[in-house]
Amino acid sequence: MAEVLTILQEFDVFGNGDASPYGIDTPKINAQFVGVTPAVAFDVHNQPKLARANERKLRDIEAAVRTQFAMQLNSLGGPDLAENLGVIQQLISTFKNRLEQDLLVPEQLELESLTTSGEWLTYWQDEAPLVRTKEQQRTNLPKDF
Repeated sequence: MAEVLTILQEFDVFGNGDASPYGIDTPKINAQFVGVTPAVAFDVHNQPKLARANERKLRDIEAAVRTQFAMQLNSLGGPDLAENLGVIQQLISTFKNRLEQDLLVPEQLELESLTTSGEWLTYWQDEAPLVRTKEQQRTNLPKDF
Protein backbone atom coordinates (compact mmCIF):
# COMPACT_ATOMS: atom_id res chain seq x y z
CA MET A 1 0.00 0.00 0.00
CA ALA A 2 1.26 3.46 -0.87
CA GLU A 3 2.01 5.99 1.85
CA VAL A 4 -1.11 7.88 2.95
CA LEU A 5 -0.49 11.62 2.71
CA THR A 6 -2.25 14.55 4.38
CA ILE A 7 -3.28 17.58 2.35
CA LEU A 8 -4.57 20.78 3.96
CA GLN A 9 -6.76 23.09 1.89
CA GLU A 10 -8.25 26.41 2.97
CA PHE A 11 -11.58 27.59 1.58
CA ASP A 12 -12.06 31.33 2.08
CA VAL A 13 -15.82 31.69 2.25
CA PHE A 14 -15.87 35.16 0.67
CA GLY A 15 -13.03 34.39 -1.75
CA ASN A 16 -10.91 37.34 -0.67
CA GLY A 17 -7.86 35.49 0.60
CA ASP A 18 -5.82 37.62 2.97
CA ALA A 19 -6.99 40.87 1.36
CA SER A 20 -10.17 41.40 3.34
CA PRO A 21 -12.02 44.62 2.57
CA TYR A 22 -13.30 44.60 6.16
CA GLY A 23 -9.93 44.53 7.90
CA ILE A 24 -10.79 41.26 9.64
CA ASP A 25 -9.75 37.67 9.29
CA THR A 26 -12.38 36.40 6.88
CA PRO A 27 -14.19 33.14 7.63
CA LYS A 28 -12.55 30.03 6.29
CA ILE A 29 -13.27 26.33 6.17
CA ASN A 30 -10.13 24.24 6.50
CA ALA A 31 -10.35 20.83 4.89
CA GLN A 32 -7.92 18.09 5.77
CA PHE A 33 -7.75 15.36 3.15
CA VAL A 34 -5.87 12.07 3.21
CA GLY A 35 -4.95 10.36 0.01
CA VAL A 36 -2.60 8.37 -2.14
CA THR A 37 -1.47 8.66 -5.73
CA PRO A 38 -2.94 9.23 -8.30
CA ALA A 39 -5.30 11.55 -6.37
CA VAL A 40 -2.36 13.21 -4.60
CA ALA A 41 0.79 14.71 -6.09
CA PHE A 42 3.77 16.68 -4.82
CA ASP A 43 4.59 20.36 -5.31
CA VAL A 44 8.04 21.77 -6.13
CA HIS A 45 8.92 21.72 -2.42
CA ASN A 46 8.05 18.01 -2.22
CA GLN A 47 4.93 18.73 -0.15
CA PRO A 48 1.77 16.73 -0.80
CA LYS A 49 -1.05 18.46 -2.66
CA LEU A 50 -4.11 17.50 -4.62
CA ALA A 51 -3.44 16.28 -8.13
CA ARG A 52 -4.08 18.96 -10.75
CA ALA A 53 -7.48 17.57 -11.83
CA ASN A 54 -8.60 17.41 -8.21
CA GLU A 55 -7.42 20.97 -7.58
CA ARG A 56 -9.61 22.12 -10.48
CA LYS A 57 -12.59 20.19 -9.13
CA LEU A 58 -12.06 21.75 -5.70
CA ARG A 59 -11.91 25.28 -7.17
CA ASP A 60 -15.15 24.58 -9.05
CA ILE A 61 -16.82 23.35 -5.87
CA GLU A 62 -15.66 26.43 -3.96
CA ALA A 63 -16.95 28.79 -6.65
CA ALA A 64 -20.30 27.00 -6.78
CA VAL A 65 -20.74 27.14 -3.00
CA ARG A 66 -19.83 30.85 -2.92
CA THR A 67 -22.36 31.54 -5.69
CA GLN A 68 -25.06 29.43 -4.04
CA PHE A 69 -24.68 31.24 -0.68
CA ALA A 70 -23.92 34.76 -1.92
CA MET A 71 -27.29 36.23 -0.91
CA GLN A 72 -27.32 34.57 2.53
CA LEU A 73 -23.74 35.64 3.25
CA ASN A 74 -24.51 39.24 2.34
CA SER A 75 -27.24 39.36 4.99
CA LEU A 76 -25.25 37.41 7.58
CA GLY A 77 -24.89 39.15 10.92
CA GLY A 78 -28.39 40.52 11.40
CA PRO A 79 -30.34 40.37 14.66
CA ASP A 80 -31.70 36.81 14.13
CA LEU A 81 -29.00 34.63 15.69
CA ALA A 82 -30.73 31.33 14.84
CA GLU A 83 -31.00 32.31 11.17
CA ASN A 84 -27.34 33.37 11.01
CA LEU A 85 -26.11 30.17 12.60
CA GLY A 86 -28.37 28.20 10.25
CA VAL A 87 -26.71 29.85 7.22
CA ILE A 88 -23.27 28.89 8.51
CA GLN A 89 -24.42 25.34 9.22
CA GLN A 90 -25.97 25.01 5.75
CA LEU A 91 -22.84 26.39 4.08
CA ILE A 92 -20.55 23.92 5.85
CA SER A 93 -22.93 21.00 5.22
CA THR A 94 -23.26 21.93 1.54
CA PHE A 95 -19.48 22.24 1.17
CA LYS A 96 -18.99 18.80 2.77
CA ASN A 97 -21.69 17.21 0.60
CA ARG A 98 -20.21 18.69 -2.59
CA LEU A 99 -16.77 17.38 -1.64
CA GLU A 100 -18.23 13.91 -1.10
CA GLN A 101 -20.16 13.96 -4.39
CA ASP A 102 -17.69 15.63 -6.72
CA LEU A 103 -14.17 15.20 -5.37
CA LEU A 104 -13.57 12.29 -3.02
CA VAL A 105 -12.58 8.89 -4.38
CA PRO A 106 -12.85 5.87 -2.07
CA GLU A 107 -9.43 4.52 -1.09
CA GLN A 108 -7.68 7.30 -3.04
CA LEU A 109 -8.85 10.61 -1.57
CA GLU A 110 -10.91 10.97 1.57
CA LEU A 111 -11.96 13.85 3.80
CA GLU A 112 -10.49 13.55 7.28
CA SER A 113 -11.83 16.73 8.87
CA LEU A 114 -13.38 20.17 8.40
CA THR A 115 -12.66 23.03 10.78
CA THR A 116 -13.63 26.69 10.71
CA SER A 117 -11.48 29.70 11.41
CA GLY A 118 -11.64 33.44 11.02
CA GLU A 119 -14.30 35.88 12.06
CA TRP A 120 -17.90 34.80 11.46
CA LEU A 121 -20.26 37.66 12.24
CA THR A 122 -23.16 35.79 13.80
CA TYR A 123 -25.04 38.64 15.48
CA TRP A 124 -25.12 42.38 15.03
CA GLN A 125 -27.24 44.84 16.98
CA ASP A 126 -27.19 48.38 15.62
CA GLU A 127 -30.58 49.63 16.78
CA ALA A 128 -30.03 49.66 20.56
CA PRO A 129 -29.80 53.17 22.07
CA LEU A 130 -26.30 52.78 23.49
CA VAL A 131 -25.02 51.25 20.26
CA ARG A 132 -26.37 54.22 18.26
CA THR A 133 -24.88 56.67 20.79
CA LYS A 134 -21.48 54.98 20.52
CA GLU A 135 -21.62 55.15 16.71
CA GLN A 136 -22.57 58.83 16.84
CA GLN A 137 -19.68 59.57 19.20
CA ARG A 138 -17.27 57.77 16.90
CA THR A 139 -18.63 59.72 13.91
CA ASN A 140 -18.13 63.01 15.76
CA LEU A 141 -14.49 62.38 16.64
CA PRO A 142 -12.01 64.97 15.36
CA LYS A 143 -10.61 64.07 11.95
CA ASP A 144 -6.98 64.47 13.09
CA PHE A 145 -6.84 61.05 14.78
